[in-house]
Amino acid sequence: MIVTDLNQLPPDLPVPEDDSAADHLPGRPAPSLTLSSTSGEHIMLDKLGKGRSVLFLYPLTGRPDGDLPEGWDNIPGARGCTTEACGFRDYHQDLLEAGVSHVFGASSQDSSYQRELVERLGLPFPMLSDTQ
Repeated sequence: MIVTDLNQLPPDLPVPEDDSAADHLPGRPAPSLTLSSTSGEHIMLDKLGKGRSVLFLYPLTGRPDGDLPEGWDNIPGARGCTTEACGFRDYHQDLLEAGVSHVFGASSQDSSYQRELVERLGLPFPMLSDTQ
């Protein structure tokens, strides 16, 4: 099924449950990892400097002209990546005013695929690619 409006979520999506698997992460340093960005830079997560950085991770960004993977809507939390990116776009200035130094989104898609998303959604921040 081709999704024509990626901002419209189906009403019957399964609700994700917090399994507490990330409870140990607050306050820990970022890993020593360098990722390609849609701006053409290589971003070293452990070298972002002082100040807060926002890094939101998502599994996949859909495109209006393409299919989502089979069974995608059955995975709790898998749907909504475009909506999430738009939320960070819409509140980007508020985040900066609150002292955030960097905002990034990251997925396993390559930078050329992500550049389409940045342009289509008018994102004021780069996306990071971790194809591994």
